[in-house]
Amino acid sequence: MLESLCAWLEKTPLSAGVQNVGWIIPASQIVHILCLAAVLFSALSIDLRVLGVGARRTSLDGMAAHFLPWIWTAVPLMAVTGAILIIGEPRRDLLNPVFQTKMLLLICALAATLGIQSIVRRAAADRPGWPLRALAVGSLAFWFGIAVCGRLIAYAT
Repeated sequence: MLESLCAWLEKTPLSAGVQNVGWIIPASQIVHILCLAAVLFSALSIDLRVLGVGARRTSLDGMAAHFLPWIWTAVPLMAVTGAILIIGEPRRDLLNPVFQTKMLLLICALAATLGIQSIVRRAAADRPGWPLRALAVGSLAFWFGIAVCGRLIAYAT
């Protein structure tokens, strides 16, 4: 099924446009990577605060209020730029097991981030319990796993 999707997508005028306009793929990659950096920094800041490692002077609720909007703004931009990259080279991405792993990690990262947001908004406590700490550890692993997979896509066959 993915093979058929890739074959169809490669033949679309949109795919040809992405492939033939020299600045589209580099510009999309730049925006994608900058958004990932914003997400990683924001998630790292929140997760380390949850784990009691950093920014103890700032409340957990304050950290979340400051950094979650960065995450929820960057993720849709990454989806758009990622879609452009997929449209330009569908076989490179959609058939790649590293890309598929990245997408699975993305689902987990988004779920963990939503879980953190939900708990912080409900509890607004500066002494996080084990569920919040577990989500923070998972969030760190998932978001950094996404970054690693994103880089490895170019090298996997």
